[in-house]
Amino acid sequence: MAILLCASHTKSKLERCSEIRDNGYWEAEEWANDKYFKCPKWHPARFFCCIPIWTIKGIRKMVHWLLYMLRFTFKLPRFLLCIAYAVPLAITTWFGKILGFDMPATRGPSSPFGPAVAYGRHRIHDGEERSTPIIMCWTETADTGVGSVGLRLRYEQLQYYPSPFHNTIPHYKTKSVDGEVSHHGPALAFFRDRFFLAWIGKEKAHRINIVQSYDGGDTWANKLTLDISSTSSPALAAFKNRLCLAWRSKPRQGSYLNIMSSADGMKWVNATKLPARAVSGPALATMGSTLFVAWSDKDSHRLCVRSSQDGILFDNEVILDETTDVRPALGTDEKYLYLSWKEKRGDGLIKILRSRTGIDWHKLPATPLPASPLNSGNPALASSGRGLIIGWANPTLHIAGKIY
Repeated sequence: MAILLCASHTKSKLERCSEIRDNGYWEAEEWANDKYFKCPKWHPARFFCCIPIWTIKGIRKMVHWLLYMLRFTFKLPRFLLCIAYAVPLAITTWFGKILGFDMPATRGPSSPFGPAVAYGRHRIHDGEERSTPIIMCWTETADTGVGSVGLRLRYEQLQYYPSPFHNTIPHYKTKSVDGEVSHHGPALAFFRDRFFLAWIGKEKAHRINIVQSYDGGDTWANKLTLDISSTSSPALAAFKNRLCLAWRSKPRQGSYLNIMSSADGMKWVNATKLPARAVSGPALATMGSTLFVAWSDKDSHRLCVRSSQDGILFDNEVILDETTDVRPALGTDEKYLYLSWKEKRGDGLIKILRSRTGIDWHKLPATPLPASPLNSGNPALASSGRGLIIGWANPTLHIAGKIY
């Protein structure tokens, strides 16, 4: 009876912990790691429930030691010793699960590529402006038993979070994008009261696909497959009442950067080929009346930035000393342009630069991000009404803000 009471109390505590975590109120320092969540460190029932577990673990170690000695004394076959080792371990694990201890949290979704993050505001029927959720989209890590999974979405309401916040993305709240599949990271942007999502198709031609959502990502429609190909993640950004798309051509086509734009997301014009070769996909962002594109140079892997006043002619190239071999991220707020990337050397930590003009860049400390190793991976940036939002994959999906 005592064990049943302990188990019931422990289960309720664990469920409460999981509920708090999934509602997004856990700050970075409250996470033990990506696999396990911390429950209250101590409560009366936990101590008494742990006594039987500690006792069984002690008995198990004693049995293991006795069996080890008996094997050498009586020269027992090794497989009998293996069985004797496995049985007490299984019993202890089973007993621990009954009590509810050492329960791993469900791992969040993971991705080998950087995610895409966007935030927007749209008007409802009576003309009132309403905030839409922050949308994060990513390419799910392939399941070896099933094959590559489709693009998946996760929604976050910014007003539910303290500032700053940090959270991982739980599995059970994700949605598939109409079963679409990609072998590269996606791009996401908010334009004309709707979200636009772009990704590289998995077919041999690797053509770029675009869909739209009028309801904050609940449904996706108007799928368009463009007659352009790429083997790297594309980029999207709204600029002067137009939606701009940037991509890197295939290596056999020179790995050059290309940009074009559309007034409605359906008809795309003004395709421009930049005299720049990239090792990965580009990043786009708009600050004021200027469109910025960033990429990692194909030869030196150094970060480069160019700007444009019309979305066609890009000049003022800035070559930075920082290096990366994955797609960088660009984001803006009211005052600054931010550039983030995964460090090419070392532990792959996320680095951030800031600039007022896109010419002079200054390093920023990583203190707004969680401590290592959670601050490593492929980043994505998005601007919201409450500051800059950053999402990244290491490979578990994370989202954090307000970072600056």
